[in-house]
Amino acid sequence: MNVNWYARRRLIYGLGLLFVVVSILLYLFRDTLFPVPMCTDGKQNGYESGVDCGGVCSLRCKAEVIPLTVTWSKALYTGPFTYDLVALVSNRNINNAAPIFGYGFTPYDAPENIIKQVHGTTTSPIDGDFPVIMQNVPLSEPPTSVRVQLFDGLHYASLEKPTQPTIVVGNTRYEAGTIPRVYTTIRNTKRVTITDLHVRVIVFDGNDNAYAVGETVIPFLDKEEAKEIAFTWNVPFKEEPTKVRVYPIFDPFSRTQ
Repeated sequence: MNVNWYARRRLIYGLGLLFVVVSILLYLFRDTLFPVPMCTDGKQNGYESGVDCGGVCSLRCKAEVIPLTVTWSKALYTGPFTYDLVALVSNRNINNAAPIFGYGFTPYDAPENIIKQVHGTTTSPIDGDFPVIMQNVPLSEPPTSVRVQLFDGLHYASLEKPTQPTIVVGNTRYEAGTIPRVYTTIRNTKRVTITDLHVRVIVFDGNDNAYAVGETVIPFLDKEEAKEIAFTWNVPFKEEPTKVRVYPIFDPFSRTQ
């Protein structure tokens, strides 16, 4: 009777020790035996909508992204053989954008020959229209049309909300003269600091045609700070604008505490 109890006790102790050893091994090799879904493992797993995209991943899948589109493009005369090239781009994604994307302007002459090709990169704000501008571009002859090609980058989820924008535009006013000016107030609504904020402006005539553009950079905008900025042109406008639109090109991935 004592022998049987001793054997059972040894068996219980042995099973207990085996359980502890197996538990320790499972813990040590848990990542190998039970890999955690990641956004960089080249597989669609976890809550991903595609391979390493969508769901919990910051990278958005192509099926979830509305492509950027060009609403219009123009060449604006600024002086002998120099033009400002501008295009109005639309991003209809409310919660994602490309941190940077490329674009190319191609001005054409009357016989539809290419005059020149110029390229640039910029940030894409979310949910709205914004201009891309290349100023004082030398052209050998007056262009009759301008075509724009967009090279959209990968889109990532953004914490910026269209209903609660970080940057808002305040009062905007036009001042005529030999050096026309547009003044506007840019306000940071959040308790974060903003650096190198690009701000662009388009001036429209009575027929809603753009006839002047400008761009400036605010080097530093403190938490909840508002700054007045000015755009200037070196020659008088032929007519007073009926509409002035100011576009802060806020990078939704650039905020710092």
